[in-house]
Amino acid sequence: MDYLVYGDESGTTGSDRCYSIGLLCVPKPKVDEFNKYVIDLKKKRGIVGELKWSKIKNSAGQANICVDILSMVLRSSCCFHSIVVEKSIYNNWKSDREKAFYQTYTYLLKNTAKQVKSKLIVLIDQKCDKYKKNDEVIGIVANNMLAKLGSDRTIQGVTMNDSKEHLGLQVVDILTGAVNSGYMKFLNPKLTLSVAKEATFIKMANMLGWDQLVYDTYPNKDFNIWHFPSENRSRPSTKTITPNFSIKALEPSEIEQSNK
Repeated sequence: MDYLVYGDESGTTGSDRCYSIGLLCVPKPKVDEFNKYVIDLKKKRGIVGELKWSKIKNSAGQANICVDILSMVLRSSCCFHSIVVEKSIYNNWKSDREKAFYQTYTYLLKNTAKQVKSKLIVLIDQKCDKYKKNDEVIGIVANNMLAKLGSDRTIQGVTMNDSKEHLGLQVVDILTGAVNSGYMKFLNPKLTLSVAKEATFIKMANMLGWDQLVYDTYPNKDFNIWHFPSENRSRPSTKTITPNFSIKALEPSEIEQSNK
């Protein structure tokens, strides 16, 4: 089965201590069904405009759509792969951030292709870069890495796209933002984010069978979190995923009480 792959990042700007890149793989025959499902979720949760992790602030609907999205990915033939990079121990980040960022993007894309074993057409969110062909290069380099491993060159192309035009880019923004922010809270236990985000962390972690959204996973084709570089592996721990779909939606009263 061929996939459309949507890529986005979180935490690369500002003083965040880590950044994450996420890839959401949607089977090409299922893209229309996927888009309709996300549109229906937005209506159900009262979300207007573009879905973005940065917009998850102070409503139960905002928190619940994040949990809905995770549930959708875990239940469906979609898969999600991410890499979480602690900046202080990633030496390349200290010299050339743009080059270092796309290096980790290439690693993630190669590993995803290796696990999925299908043809991938990759759409990544737009970025303002010094070098204008980073998207093309990561596809070429990842294919070369696959070839050296004896695998097929399955990446058909990588292009930058506007997230307003692709619901997949909006969905991967939510998942990647949640994974990155969860790890930020591990690195800085005093960090407190918006009420809806704090509520979301607990629900999403519980849906994965975890107590906190801070762990990496064993290699997992369906939902993979990779802590990078190697010194960051298994910090604080590596966990299996045991989906729990009995997680209840947040009630508005729960958010209102937290806002007081």
